[in-house]
Amino acid sequence: MSTKSRSLIGLFAVSAMFFTAADAHAQQSCGLRTETLDKLEKQYDERVYGRGLTPNGKSMFELLISETGSWTVLASTPEGHSCVVAGGDSWHEIGSLAGNPT
Repeated sequence: MSTKSRSLIGLFAVSAMFFTAADAHAQQSCGLRTETLDKLEKQYDERVYGRGLTPNGKSMFELLISETGSWTVLASTPEGHSCVVAGGDSWHEIGSLAGNPT
C-alpha cells in the first residue's frame, strides 16, 4: 500500500471519529451511493479523490474534492447506501507526510 493510500485511509478514519456532526453542505444526508455521488458532482463539482475500506470491509470511505476547494467525506455500505460524514471548503493538498517518501 502506498504512503498516499495510507494517508487517505487515516484521513477517512479520523473523519469518521471526529466529524459525525457535519458542517456546510454535509448535513448527514444519506441515500443511494450513485445518487449521492451524482448530487455532489452536480451541486459542488466534487469528484472522488481517494477511497479506502474499513478493516472489516463493511464500510468504504471516499474523499471527494472540487477544484474550488470544497470537500466531502462519504461513507458507503456494500449494499450501495451512503451517508455524508463531513464536508467543508478550503481544501488544499499539502503533499506527503514528513519522513514518508511518496
